[in-house]
Amino acid sequence: MTESVRTKPKPGLWAGLFTANMGVIAALFATGAVEPPVPYILFALNFALLLPLIKASRQVYEDRGAVTRAMRDYNRRFLTASAVYSVGMIGAASIANRIAEASPLLWALAIAPMLPAFAMIWAMMRYLREESDEYQRYKAVRASMVGLGFVLVLGTGWGFLETFGLVPHIWAWWVFPAWAIGLALGMALPESGGEAA
Repeated sequence: MTESVRTKPKPGLWAGLFTANMGVIAALFATGAVEPPVPYILFALNFALLLPLIKASRQVYEDRGAVTRAMRDYNRRFLTASAVYSVGMIGAASIANRIAEASPLLWALAIAPMLPAFAMIWAMMRYLREESDEYQRYKAVRASMVGLGFVLVLGTGWGFLETFGLVPHIWAWWVFPAWAIGLALGMALPESGGEAA
């Protein structure tokens, strides 16, 4: 009897690749080594790494018997909104230079990526409301807090570096992708063993 050998899923590897790539792209963009729309395209392409990250994470959770219906629905909603966000961000950045400065269309382009960002937050809130497993809700809230902490520390640190003239100014749209990176890292964090039973 032959048994197929399945490799162990590695969500940490995918999270690390995603985060490292985002850092490299951000550094290239901040130093002027690449100019728009190249960084936007690279950011969007990097989001493709979220697919194997989510697949590996889901496999780990399924192996543990920890995937709920609410989590499957959340993943579908969040990934759909993420894809729309990436397309909106790339599309808006690619055609913005071709539109007159005073055009109302420019306002619409600037606001367009915000809508799927709201959809991602809505997906998280709906998941927390629909999830009946308290432990799964705890993990989602913990991941959200990791994402929030990541954004706050990164933003504050960059702000001080910028204030002292050590790094260039960057646009504030980086906040939401940074939160999503922190969220993914928070989901991939192992459980600590020091908790009381």
